[in-house]
Amino acid sequence: MNCQTYRQQYTYEPSCQEEEFLFHKQACHDCAAFTKDMMQFEQSLIEAINVEIPDGLTERILQQQFKKQNSPSLLTRFNDWLKSILYLPPIYAVAASLFLVITLGSGQWQDNTVYLKQDILRYIENTPQAFQTSSAVPDAELKMMFQKIGAKMTGDIGKVTYCKLLTLQNYRSAYMVLSGKNGPINVFLIPDSKITKPQNINNVKFKGIIRPTAWGNIAIIGDQEEPLEQIAKRMNDKLIWL
Repeated sequence: MNCQTYRQQYTYEPSCQEEEFLFHKQACHDCAAFTKDMMQFEQSLIEAINVEIPDGLTERILQQQFKKQNSPSLLTRFNDWLKSILYLPPIYAVAASLFLVITLGSGQWQDNTVYLKQDILRYIENTPQAFQTSSAVPDAELKMMFQKIGAKMTGDIGKVTYCKLLTLQNYRSAYMVLSGKNGPINVFLIPDSKITKPQNINNVKFKGIIRPTAWGNIAIIGDQEEPLEQIAKRMNDKLIWL
């Protein structure tokens, strides 16, 4: 079993007891570190939702938000999303549940912002291969990706270990994973996106920000100790839009 196979298997079945899986876990230093990071992340999610929620709170929040919105399409999207998380691996279902509590409790469900947050988190959840390498992406590959979203890199943005084009909210966007001090940092560049107010996602062990820029929005999710605001500024400073 190689590192990529091990990490894919761990992502979907952390408690796997296959002999080859367990042997690789013990023998590979890099994958042992990967496993430790994932376990810490999982524990942080468990701790975050391990709070007593008053009876009927969720129902009252939903009634309030749906009454304000008065939109059948919103209810339909909500129901579809609930169905979708039933088929996620357990740890990602926990993450999705935490996200629901945060967004509904803060009264943001009626705003399109919540859909962008949902799409970003879902994309990270569905892209485990983004965290299976520590090698830097060649500059030529980065430049090509930026060119396709109408940007040009003018300086060092940090060590990028993964990059890919994607569509978020019907906007052609770019996704990157940067090597941080305490783990991977997820960066999304979303040109023309029109969220005008800064948004945050906070947790004991990780945090996320969505910031408006002159060209659209930038979203960054990483460890609680990572300087996400500085990374957002560096990205903004080192990119020009054509």
